[in-house]
Amino acid sequence: MFCGRTCCLFCLFMSSWAFLMLNLLGMFFYVQSLMLLESLPLPHQFNSMQSFKEQADEAYQDVSTRCFVTAIVYLGFVFIAIVVIRRDNKRRKRLYKALRARR
Repeated sequence: MFCGRTCCLFCLFMSSWAFLMLNLLGMFFYVQSLMLLESLPLPHQFNSMQSFKEQADEAYQDVSTRCFVTAIVYLGFVFIAIVVIRRDNKRRKRLYKALRARR
C-alpha cells in the first residue's frame, strides 16, 4: 500500500474539512458577503460606482465558482481516501484469517 492507515485517515479528515470550508466560502462569495470584499481581485481605482459594482459582481461570481469547483476536487480526494481505507481493512481481514488458519 502506498501510505499507512494513519496517513489515509489524516487525508480523509483534511479533505473533508477542506470540502466543508470551501463550500461555506463559496456560499459566502455567492451571496456577496461584504466581509470578503477585500479578498476579491479588484483594482484600487474605478471610473464610476457602476463600473465598481459590475466588476465586483463578476469577481464574486468568479471566486464563488472557483471555490465550488475546488470543493468538488476535494470531495474526490475524500472518496479516494475512503476507498484506500476500505481496501486496507479488507487486506487486514484476509491476513488475519490466513494467520488464524495456520494455527
